[in-house]
Amino acid sequence: MSHSKKKATCKVEIYDVVWFTEELSKRLNKTIKVNEIGYESILLEHDEVDEDMIPSHHLKALPNPFLAHSFIYDEEEGYEWICVVVTDESNQSKHYESWFKNSEKIK
Repeated sequence: MSHSKKKATCKVEIYDVVWFTEELSKRLNKTIKVNEIGYESILLEHDEVDEDMIPSHHLKALPNPFLAHSFIYDEEEGYEWICVVVTDESNQSKHYESWFKNSEKIK
């Protein structure tokens, strides 16, 4: 009798500092170290959200409250990169993602 190993068929993305450094490294085409990143996760109510970060038309579709992960990286050249990801508390599924460069939304 043989035993076969089953491979996981569902990959759950984890939105953490490692994820952010990999995503930003791809965008900037350079290596970024985890210790260069600022990171915070916080449970927010809709009335606590700045519309510049999450516009009201997107906010309406999000659970209330929701889990927001924010990442920040300051390049030596003076550029500031911020990413905000909203996930489900229980399974990390992504509800919303937004990127900013020097406070200007880019994605």
